[in-house]
Amino acid sequence: MRKVDFVDVSYSNDDYMSVFVGVCESESLLEEYTEKDYDLLDDYYIGFELGVDFGINTYDEDFMVRVVNDKSSTVIDEIFKDAIVFDISILKEQYPNGFDQPYNAVVVIGRMKYEGDIMEVHSERFGYFKFLGIFKEE
Repeated sequence: MRKVDFVDVSYSNDDYMSVFVGVCESESLLEEYTEKDYDLLDDYYIGFELGVDFGINTYDEDFMVRVVNDKSSTVIDEIFKDAIVFDISILKEQYPNGFDQPYNAVVVIGRMKYEGDIMEVHSERFGYFKFLGIFKEE
């Protein structure tokens, strides 16, 4: 785990959720990418790899969903079939023809309104991840 100091911003917001898609080799890699390291958090470092990449200090685990599908797809229904925790019709409106490239991973972080500058990350170890947007909690 990389040691990166907390960033001076909080994305905590009970009314929103932040949605990321990606290409990740396995469920265990995605788990490692999103798993919190409490020792780092206690020392005021960013506590998870996705957070290091996107500049997010921490998140509430009770409101996070992560899924790696068997197959990659550009079809929103297929990618989000096991991660429907928000109204995906809004996502379908934003991407009426599906995504521009196939994805197999989804990370939805509830109670967070990510407004950072980093929109995508290519990680040699964990894969490729893209921030899709913020959506209202239902």
